[in-house]
Amino acid sequence: MADVRDEFQQDLEILLAEVGELLAVTEESLVELEKAPDNADIIQEVFRVMHTIKGGAATLGLQEAVDVSHGMESLLDQIRSGKRRVTTEFMNVLFQAVDWLKEWKAALEERREVPPNAELVEMIGCVAEEADAAGPQASEDPVAWDAAQGGSGSGAAYDGASHATVDLDALPEATAKKLESAIADGKSLVALTVKFRADAALLSVRCFQILTLLDEIVEVVASIPSQEEIEEDKVSSTLVVFVAADDGGRGAMELVATSPDVAEVLAERFQPVVMFDPLEAEMLEKETAGSKGRHGEEPASSGDRLATAAGEIGEGKASLPSDTGAEGTREATKASSKPAGDASRAAASKPSQDAPIPRRSDLGRTVRVDVALLDFLMNMVGELVIDRTRLSQIAAQLMRNPETASVGSEISSLAAHLQRTSSELQEGIMQARLLPVKSIFSKFPRMMRDLSRRCGKEIDFEIQGENTELDRTVLEAIDDPLIHILRNAVDHGIELPEKRVAMGKPRKGRVVLSAVHEENQVVVRVEDDGAGIDAEKVKRSAIKKGLITEEAAQKMSEKDALELIFMPGFSTAEVATEVSGRGVGMDVVRSNLEKVNGQIEVRTKMGEGTTVTLRLPLTLAIMRALLVQCGDQVYAIPTSSVEEVLAMEDVTVGSIQGKPAMNVRGKVVPLVSLEGALRDDPWAGNGHKYALLTRSTDQPLAIGVGGLIGEEEVVVKEMGRMLSRLKGIAGATILAQGDPAVILDVNRVV
Repeated sequence: MADVRDEFQQDLEILLAEVGELLAVTEESLVELEKAPDNADIIQEVFRVMHTIKGGAATLGLQEAVDVSHGMESLLDQIRSGKRRVTTEFMNVLFQAVDWLKEWKAALEERREVPPNAELVEMIGCVAEEADAAGPQASEDPVAWDAAQGGSGSGAAYDGASHATVDLDALPEATAKKLESAIADGKSLVALTVKFRADAALLSVRCFQILTLLDEIVEVVASIPSQEEIEEDKVSSTLVVFVAADDGGRGAMELVATSPDVAEVLAERFQPVVMFDPLEAEMLEKETAGSKGRHGEEPASSGDRLATAAGEIGEGKASLPSDTGAEGTREATKASSKPAGDASRAAASKPSQDAPIPRRSDLGRTVRVDVALLDFLMNMVGELVIDRTRLSQIAAQLMRNPETASVGSEISSLAAHLQRTSSELQEGIMQARLLPVKSIFSKFPRMMRDLSRRCGKEIDFEIQGENTELDRTVLEAIDDPLIHILRNAVDHGIELPEKRVAMGKPRKGRVVLSAVHEENQVVVRVEDDGAGIDAEKVKRSAIKKGLITEEAAQKMSEKDALELIFMPGFSTAEVATEVSGRGVGMDVVRSNLEKVNGQIEVRTKMGEGTTVTLRLPLTLAIMRALLVQCGDQVYAIPTSSVEEVLAMEDVTVGSIQGKPAMNVRGKVVPLVSLEGALRDDPWAGNGHKYALLTRSTDQPLAIGVGGLIGEEEVVVKEMGRMLSRLKGIAGATILAQGDPAVILDVNRVV
């Protein structure tokens, strides 16, 4: 194993990255398959994924993964052939195989021993043998499956590949000898022409992978380039494989079409031509001249009837049917340009079908980029933003002086151009850092399936807005919080089916995970129609665990009681289980969100359900911030946290219970001092010139500041492990003058 990791490190990294994406698709597909067991498209999609993983693993000699993926193929083949039904037990085996592949991938990435697979392979084998012994299920319809695969449903043999002529003298000597020997043995040969995508990487690996896959179902006679040339990396974007097949190459095409980076697959029956007889050519010319008179078509010349290079696309090809599991390919049969008797003339008189179309790919024109490179580029763009702002300020200063106004004007023009260019560059790199939330949402259907069964509950889980995009750093930060919130929804929120029926609710509970853009934020919500949160029960549990006193609990409002769930060690579960009850959960949620300047809000109604809302910034690298003066210091406050800025002279300030408050359009809003809050005394200090109304999920709050500098785009810098733990500190930035400034989280600093 160590040799594989060292010798084929680059190939292994590409394979593992691809396997990670494929397994995410597989998990999602298996959850859908359990809901719709008759969906042939889902079965074929999972089958295709297992083919791809098996081929990639076989290429690098990773036999453990080959055995497991091959076992999954066998089980899926039993479903589509009608030998078994989709049952919960059967799905559990498939999920166990996926779990093993995920662990195998992680082991290779972390350079540790891969998990043993003997027990799993034996289990898969036993399940497969049970189906083979039972025979086809009566309820299955193999004819229907055949139609789903692109067949006619009548069981007619595939005859889509027409004859094509190839001059053996044009082939490499070793290849020609192999083909001649196979023909002498009476084998029916098919030439498969495989075209790869223009942006496909490591073509030699892809070619070797295809040869390995084909060798499992047909006899591979020869290939161009040959296996030796492939090993020496002498490859191009086209691979021609000569196989011995009695089905015209249909099975081979279906298999090849499942391989990564394949754009098109064509097949033609192989017909060698080793010499050219001028007399025969003259007779053929006369014959085709008569054909023109009968059909009104131009005859093809004898030279046109001979393909003079291996792999040349002739006029008698077949490609994979469009409605098979392989995407984007279809069968197209054309009449051969070489008439041969009445049958050939009849074929020539028929209009040709559509030419083969390229296989579609979800990846499109993409390349893999290391995340560290994106971080570096974003950091450099951040420095450019600082210089851009500084240059604009210098230009403004020069323009104030008549003697330097002309120079200032030139610099101002340059600064304006730099601002446009850097803004486009910044936007492009920020877009490159964005990922759809589907990248983490896709694993939750499987998790919810397992949790609901473990808790004995029935749940309909729905995902909305999965294409909403977030910065990858923010996505990583909300992964664990969402897991905790969803587990709570299942364990604490949704009731048991019998209890729901008794309460007049649907037997199945409903949990919705959604993501949507709101202004310059992304809002992620987890909603359930369960029992809701009992504030009194929360208080009793907190008292029992010693988190609060009884006196404090009596003074708490319902909203304050809900805040207790975010305290470390809090849990309402009576007994710790595998799912919950250990007092580790919502405190982790809040702390993780605070790291990315996120906010969390919990709304609940007894008997109707709970909604947990996460408000997240689009990106952490660059943000719009309001620069304020507090004493001699300048602080940056994210504009996403500020609802409104008011001049103190325009509002009425009074006091409630001895504490400052202000009247804002008929609403009383507490007024605290930013300078005092930074000294742990928010009510101290006066002489404020401006008040910032914060955009918070809590009670409206106004923060008094001594001065307002303006709004700027600032680059967020990390404070380091020690300083980042300080309450209310969200980060730091470098101002245009080159001075550092602290970025405040106003919702935590007060």
